[in-house]
Amino acid sequence: MADDREMLTPKAGADHIDTFETKADETPAESRDDASENTPVSNPDVEPNNEEPHGTLPAWLQPERVQPEHAAHHGVRADTVIRQGGTEGAQREESSGNATDTAAALASAASGAAQSIGSFFSEGAAAVREMNAARKAHAEAREQLETIERTIADEEAELAHRRDVAVRFDAIIAEQTSRLAAAQEAEKTAQHEQETIQATIDSLKEELERIKADDAQTEKRLKATLDAAEAKEASAREAGQRLQRRLDDAERNVKKCEEDRSRGIAAAQEAVESAKARLATLREEFTEVQRNPSANSAAYSVRATELEAEISDATHELKLAEQSLPTTTEELERALNTAKALLAEAKKPIDAAKQEFAAIRAAADDARDTYQEAKEAAAERQRSARDNIAEQEKAKRAQAEAEEAARDEAADAQSLIDEANDIHAHPEVTEAIAGRLEADRAEQQELTAEVAQLAAAEQDVRDRTRGSRLRFVAVIAAIVVVIALIALAVAFLG
Repeated sequence: MADDREMLTPKAGADHIDTFETKADETPAESRDDASENTPVSNPDVEPNNEEPHGTLPAWLQPERVQPEHAAHHGVRADTVIRQGGTEGAQREESSGNATDTAAALASAASGAAQSIGSFFSEGAAAVREMNAARKAHAEAREQLETIERTIADEEAELAHRRDVAVRFDAIIAEQTSRLAAAQEAEKTAQHEQETIQATIDSLKEELERIKADDAQTEKRLKATLDAAEAKEASAREAGQRLQRRLDDAERNVKKCEEDRSRGIAAAQEAVESAKARLATLREEFTEVQRNPSANSAAYSVRATELEAEISDATHELKLAEQSLPTTTEELERALNTAKALLAEAKKPIDAAKQEFAAIRAAADDARDTYQEAKEAAAERQRSARDNIAEQEKAKRAQAEAEEAARDEAADAQSLIDEANDIHAHPEVTEAIAGRLEADRAEQQELTAEVAQLAAAEQDVRDRTRGSRLRFVAVIAAIVVVIALIALAVAFLG
């Protein structure tokens, strides 16, 4: 445990600080020496001051300084402007010396700035790594403590159980033996009940099959009776339809004969009246001709002769019409009477056919009702038989569940008996668990102290490195933002 604690404890010092290499290492030795004199050396073991010393801030956080090339450029311009006769060589040599001194100073300043930036990033990264290491060590120690606490709880429960069994050994054996015997007896009873119920189920299934067979025979017989009754009904309906068609034809024939008689008698009477009117007209004309003879005797003689012939023809036509009227009337009456006789003949079987069809239809309805009632009764009998089978199967499943429960009960009782015998036969195992529990409790106390120590160390590192970590994160975030802005600007301009 001491070795583990040593590994988990974070170490401060030079091991947590990485070197930050810059181009300042390529500067001359004199420049590095000058910069080292002006640059403070960071010590990770000493808590950093929140105030940055002068000369250690990055170049973009300090006031603007003159760049080397600009300074050199200004120096050259001064050499070219100040010119006097006779002293030009001396002045050029003096200006060259001043430029050399300025360049050396600028190089020293650049080296100091680079070392300051490297020191800033090194301190920030070291602070973050130190904080992570302290947090990790504390978390791992706390996890080990939780693990040992769970182990102790399990060992305490196991030890208490074994000691309780050892104290109550005789009572446990007696109780569980009685329980085992009762469970085994219940299992046998459930098995016997299942066998009895299964025999009942088999009997009910056989009864169901017999009912189905009887119902099938009854249904077949009643279906045959129904088919015969329906066939007879259909035949009677067809015969009745034929009689009805014959009656309809006879009624139409009587109606037609009545219409023919009316039209025929009217036509004969009209022929008589027409012949009488024509004869009267001719006779009036003939009388008029005789009363007023014409001056032209020849024309008079011809017209008189014509009228006499026409009167003779009209008289003959009238006689024929008057003779035809009773004959026509008699013939039409005879045809009408014949049609009425046929109608009466067609009406005779209608009443008997209606009565016969009503009886046949009633018999067919009875056959249909009997067949439907037999089907419903058969369905009810079969449903009742199936319900009885279902109830027995449900009872069998309940007994099967009871058998399974009794078997589980017996297995649990046997398991407790075996466990009690094992604990009673091996007390050394109980003592071993007690010894291991004491050792684990001692280890728990050590881990508790270690966790408290690591928690205090984590808090100390957190407080000590808070400033460095915040500045480091802020600078990194600023760099990311600047890069993002530059990328956006390039994309926008592109």
